Amino acid sequence: MEEKITVLLIDDQSIISEAIHRMLKPETDIVYHYCNDPTKAIKVAKEVCPTVILQDLVMPQMEGLLLVKFLRSKDSPTANVPLIVLSSKEDPNIKVKAFELGANDYLVKLPNALELIARIRYHSKAYINFLKRQEAETLFKEEIMRQAAYIEQVGKVTSAAFDVERDAFQPDILAEVAKRNDELGQLARVFTNMVKTVKIREKELTNANSQLESLLKAYGRFVPHEYLRFLRKESITDVKLGDHVSKIMGVMFSDIRSFTTICEGMTPQDNFNFVNAYLKRVSPEIRNNYGLIVKFLGDGMMAVFPDGADDAIAAAVSKLKRVEEYNKKRAENGYIPIKIGIGIHVGHMMLGMVGEENRMQGDAFSDNVNLTARLEGLTKFYGVSLLISGQALGNLSNPDKYQIRFLDRVVVKGRSEAISVYEILDAEVDEIRFTKLQTQPDFEHGLEYYRQGDFEKAKNYFQKVLDLNSADKTAELYLTRVNYLLESDQPENWDGIWHFTEK
Repeated sequence: MEEKITVLLIDDQSIISEAIHRMLKPETDIVYHYCNDPTKAIKVAKEVCPTVILQDLVMPQMEGLLLVKFLRSKDSPTANVPLIVLSSKEDPNIKVKAFELGANDYLVKLPNALELIARIRYHSKAYINFLKRQEAETLFKEEIMRQAAYIEQVGKVTSAAFDVERDAFQPDILAEVAKRNDELGQLARVFTNMVKTVKIREKELTNANSQLESLLKAYGRFVPHEYLRFLRKESITDVKLGDHVSKIMGVMFSDIRSFTTICEGMTPQDNFNFVNAYLKRVSPEIRNNYGLIVKFLGDGMMAVFPDGADDAIAAAVSKLKRVEEYNKKRAENGYIPIKIGIGIHVGHMMLGMVGEENRMQGDAFSDNVNLTARLEGLTKFYGVSLLISGQALGNLSNPDKYQIRFLDRVVVKGRSEAISVYEILDAEVDEIRFTKLQTQPDFEHGLEYYRQGDFEKAKNYFQKVLDLNSADKTAELYLTRVNYLLESDQPENWDGIWHFTEK
């Protein structure tokens, strides 16, 4: 049975409420509530029990960040309810303050309906799962109390055994324990022969409880809950070798550029610290965009996105933004910045468990996986951060959402069919993105003459791009190509497709 999602909007403007209500009305599993007075927000929340709160930051009755603080106070019934703050503009300072006070998300109103609903579902499901975990913990504590009572009675039997040895045993001491119909009751009746066994049992129970609690906390870090759900498994104990799902998915490969150079002079511990510092910043963006991390590849990773290119590209752009933030911190500490390359493709693949009975792990299989790895490798040739295939572009529900530059038609090593590759400019820092957009008309003219085999004209246009943006490695690559082609014999049946012989 699908869980009900309860949304509470706190905003003094009824027009905003009406707009959001219209967005949510078609969603049958979402219940909507509205509070126009922030001073009554906690009271209303206590009554409706929201799974997510949307809160305006500008209201006449109360300053928005102060309300965030109240909603997040330990004594408030909303302390753990996901909170999405709504603002009229994208203000990094206010966003930072909101997150410091405990907000879970930040949106500029009015947001896109699909995005708003997706975020509401994501945060609500996380909160509902949190409540379920709390319920499970309560049951677990009750079980611990039951076992504590059991251990207390074990203690009585143990004390009685010592009393026997001292000839001081009183039968009434074990009268209650002897009424049990289990092994402990039998032990109470014949305790003189069972004391040692009881002590061993007591220790085993204590250790087993401790190990169980530790395992419940730890297994989710190795086989994520979303991975189990994707394989349609209730528990890690249900997973078997060969379990898999086969479907069309988005796949992403990413890697740190010049990793060996960066790590020169580092100790092994420094290497681990560096890689983990990077991964802990970028990995959450995979989960935030409904992806699954299949495996870590040293300084890189492979991830799949069951719903396709939209989630994969959104995750990639977010990852690169996190890298940009990380580089600022590295610069403050005197470290060189890092660059990463990301390749994204969409195609049919199998995701499941491989290995052998005593050692298995998740993995994905398909020629499309290998192609994506090649795409990631091409980022270093073109000098770009994010490459996608033509199939990934075609899978996008709204390509106009991104600034996209066509780069090439290529045949990668190990394949015979040509693919189109595109650069997502949204992934670049502002200065690089603006310069590439400024030179894009000349770049496209150069590509067209290159495709037609008019290498002299192509050369002129690529040189114009480099005159304005000498850092455009893609234009530099094409200039090298056309110079080579001009010095060589005109290729027969020229089709503009380049064959890569390196990974």
